[in-house]
Amino acid sequence: MDTWYILPNGNIKHVDGLEIQPENDWFPTDESLEIFSSAQRAAGKTEVQIIQRIMSLALECEQWVRDNLA
Repeated sequence: MDTWYILPNGNIKHVDGLEIQPENDWFPTDESLEIFSSAQRAAGKTEVQIIQRIMSLALECEQWVRDNLA
């Protein structure tokens, strides 16, 4: 199963809800970042773990684009 999909606005969204903006240096949208972080905190993750996961997903997203849209 693919974990990434492209939205009509050109952003790329992960099935966990984090929406990445390729045109904005692979940063997540503010809204999806807030929702994702809140869910991670509720799951008991530390701030460091959340940031590490966000960074990992951004890199994964960029690689997914290279592999699937190049």
